[in-house]
Amino acid sequence: MKLFTRPRRSKTLTLLILAFFIAGSSIAQSTNQKTEAFIRGQMKQRKIPGMQVAVVQHGKIVFLKAFGTANIEDAVPVTNKTLFPVHSITKAFTGVAIMQLVEAGKVKLDAPISDYLDGLPLAWQPVTVHHLLTHTSGLPDVWDSNSRLIDIDEDTAWAKTLQAPVNFKPGEQFQYNQANYVLLGKIIEKITGMPFIDFIREHQLKPAAMVSTCFSDSHDIVPHLSGSYTFRRVIHNSVVVSDTLQELIRDWPRYLWTAVGLNTTAQELAQWTIQLQNGKLLKKESLVPLWTPGLLNDGTHEGFGPVLNGYGLGWPIAPRAEHPVAGPTGGGRAAFFIYTKDDLTIIMLTNLIFSAPQSYIDDIAAFFIPGFHPVK
Repeated sequence: MKLFTRPRRSKTLTLLILAFFIAGSSIAQSTNQKTEAFIRGQMKQRKIPGMQVAVVQHGKIVFLKAFGTANIEDAVPVTNKTLFPVHSITKAFTGVAIMQLVEAGKVKLDAPISDYLDGLPLAWQPVTVHHLLTHTSGLPDVWDSNSRLIDIDEDTAWAKTLQAPVNFKPGEQFQYNQANYVLLGKIIEKITGMPFIDFIREHQLKPAAMVSTCFSDSHDIVPHLSGSYTFRRVIHNSVVVSDTLQELIRDWPRYLWTAVGLNTTAQELAQWTIQLQNGKLLKKESLVPLWTPGLLNDGTHEGFGPVLNGYGLGWPIAPRAEHPVAGPTGGGRAAFFIYTKDDLTIIMLTNLIFSAPQSYIDDIAAFFIPGFHPVK
């Protein structure tokens, strides 16, 4: 006599479940094929030598692919392990680092920077940590109008910056400024007693398993690092566009690495965004100020353009009503958009300066978000 009998699943139910999984797999495959075809088209149109793309949806990497050539001189192909310099995406890591110190009770966003740093000019006294993070400080920059350092020597560059007049009162305008992030790096080092790079490594790179991600410029030998190429260069204070591809020299002193020094892969950056949104790097409630555009004194906000028209704590922001974005960009060559209400992240790293991947990330998002229309 049988004491227990196993319920028999109906053949119809089994077939329905099987059909559901087949349909889901087919949709995902179609989406990935559309994504890949679109990317290849953009690379051809924009003459991009090499690229990595990662898509994170519902906390998992659902698309990861390498395209093209990493090093043109030796015809080295891009792989998923190729490192790309990401320039000002570094600022997003600096913003997270400051928020980690806010959570620890060691920094206040509305505190004047003179609470943390000594020897600042009198005109700098009203500037707050928040002003630095949102590029509304009005302070003089360490770069000139052609994005060239006023001096490569840190002491000389900083002495010149301290002596320069302020551009406007804090909060009056949005003005992108590398000196803001040099100062934030100094605050992090003063409070923690650690070099900036070590603090980022211990509190962000290690928790996110970013084992290859590192800081460098063109003077350093970094395994698997992609080249940096451009069709543009500055001659006699004018931007000249050439048909000939040239290599860009990233001659950045260490004091500027708080703003532009990071190299990473699309996969490791995807891991970082997952950990950030899962509450592993910051409390989830800290993401709200991180991704809120800083307001000017008149209550408005500004940013880089019609799409990324706000700037949070190291993060360019598109604070639109539907499908808002937190979207760091770097060097016109690297960008990633976190669609904060859609549980979607799209990461695009290229080795061509001014290839502007941020201008077509929305087009890729349309493959993953039903009914979404790219914003131009």
